[in-house]
Amino acid sequence: MNFEEYRKLFPITDNFIYLDHSGVGPISIRVKEAVTDFIESSASRSGFAYEKWMEKVEGSRKTCADLVGANIEEIAFVKSTSHGISLVASGIDWQEGDNLLLYKNEFPSNIYPWLNLEKKGVEIRFIKGDKGEIDLDEIEKLVDSNTKLLSLSSVQYSNGFRSDLEKIGEFCSKNNILFFIDAIQSLGVVPMDVKNYKIDFLSADGHKWMLAPEGTGIFYCSNEKSKLLNPPLLGWKSIVDESNYSEINFELKDNALKFEEGSLNVLGIVALGEAVSLLSEVGISKIMARVQNLGNHIIENANKRGFEIKSPLDLSKRGGNVSFSGDFDHQKLRDKLQENNIMVNYRAGGMRVSPHFYNNEDEIDRLFLEIDKLI
Repeated sequence: MNFEEYRKLFPITDNFIYLDHSGVGPISIRVKEAVTDFIESSASRSGFAYEKWMEKVEGSRKTCADLVGANIEEIAFVKSTSHGISLVASGIDWQEGDNLLLYKNEFPSNIYPWLNLEKKGVEIRFIKGDKGEIDLDEIEKLVDSNTKLLSLSSVQYSNGFRSDLEKIGEFCSKNNILFFIDAIQSLGVVPMDVKNYKIDFLSADGHKWMLAPEGTGIFYCSNEKSKLLNPPLLGWKSIVDESNYSEINFELKDNALKFEEGSLNVLGIVALGEAVSLLSEVGISKIMARVQNLGNHIIENANKRGFEIKSPLDLSKRGGNVSFSGDFDHQKLRDKLQENNIMVNYRAGGMRVSPHFYNNEDEIDRLFLEIDKLI
C-alpha cells in the first residue's frame, strides 16, 4: 500500500504535522471537492437537483452501513455522537429501579445523557477500571437482574484502550443487557462489526478518525431493538408514508429511519459519505495496521526519553491514540508545539498523540525532536 500517494490528498500536510485525529481530523481534497460540487449544484440547480441529492444521501447511508456491518435501514444520520446517545437514553422506557453501567473515565458525552436518568429513579453503576482498562470480570460483578444497559466507548479517548467488544457483547446478549457503543474514537481506524459484536446501538460523529467535517454522524439501531426506542423528536420523515402530505396517518417507521425527523443535513451527509468512501478504499484493516505501527514508533521515541507510557502496549488492546507523560508541564508543551505547527493534545494527565494512515515516521521523529528542544 502506497500511503504516500494518499498523503497527497491531505493538504494540511503542506504546513503542519497533524497528529490529533482523536480531537478533530482534517478533511481530504476529495471531501472538499464533494462539498464544493454540492454547493455549486445548490446554487445553480437547487430543487432541480433534489433527486440527485437524495441518491447521494442513500449512497452515503450504504457506505456508512458497510463501515459498521449494518443493514442500510439500521443507519440514521445524526448531528453528533451526543445526539445518538441521547436518542437511546431518552427513548428507552426506563422503570424506577433499573440500573445501567458506565465506565467512570468515559468522555463526558457518554456520561451526562445517562446521569440525566437518575431523576427517573435509574441507578448509574460505574466501572472503575483503575488501570485504565475495562475488564469483563468487573462488569460481571456490577450486573444484577435490574441491569438494563451497558454503555462503553469502543476506544477510550484518554489512553487509547480498546475494549474487547466481541467478548463484552456476547456477555450482554446472554444476560439480556442492551449494549451501546460510543464509536467516535474507533470508526475510521478500527474495524467494526455490529452484528458479530452483538451491539444494539452505536453512535459516532464523523469529525475525528472518519476525516469528515464536524456536525454529521451516524446512529446505528438494530432492527431487532428499534421497537424499544420511542423517538424523543418526531417529524414528517419519522412516518411510514412520509411523502403523503395531504393525509395524516401517524404510523412510525419501524427502523432507525424514524429518528430522522425532518430535512437532512445533505451537505454534511455528502461529505461524510465521501470521507468514509476514501477510508473504505484504503481498507480499515490496513489503516489500523499502519496507525498501530506509527503508535509503536511513538512509544519507542517516548521510551528513549524515559517518558511513562499510559496506553496499552498490547496491540489487541490499543486503538489509534497513544498517551505518555513526563516531568514537564503537559499543557504548556501542547501549546508550544501548536505554536510550532505541530498538533497533538493534552488529555487526562498525558500528551495524546493520534496519527492517521497518511502520517509517517518522519513526522513522529520531528515531533519528538521538537519536544526535546522545548523541555
